[in-house]
Amino acid sequence: MIEALAAATSSENPRSSSLSKQENNGGSYMQMEDFLQLLTSQISNQDPLEPMKDTEFISQMANIASLEQMQQFTKGFESFASSQKDMVAQAYLGRIVTISVQGNEVEGLVDSVEKSSDGSITIEVSGNSYDPKDITRVRLPDQ
Repeated sequence: MIEALAAATSSENPRSSSLSKQENNGGSYMQMEDFLQLLTSQISNQDPLEPMKDTEFISQMANIASLEQMQQFTKGFESFASSQKDMVAQAYLGRIVTISVQGNEVEGLVDSVEKSSDGSITIEVSGNSYDPKDITRVRLPDQ
């Protein structure tokens, strides 16, 4: 029934074409406005002899509110994880690290940490750049 309503409202809703494009690009979530438009269409096109129960309506509203909160939480957590990754990489500065690259181990002092324009982080050891995920051991230099 929802598919039929979505098809019926696609000509009325200019956002529906952008929604279908978003779904084709891997996005599979609806915006709150899209849900409310779909719900309005569902209510206005319902069978008058079997109207939608208020508990169903409340349940649907609670589900969409929960979904929206989860999406906001996910965005916030992604931002936090990204900043945490940057801080961890900076902690390698001045430390001796062991790096495993294609079965070979390289050990040396981390001279610098660099973040490129695309957001990727590299560490420099003895003039060579490495991905921090290849680090297998970190230790303080001998004093």
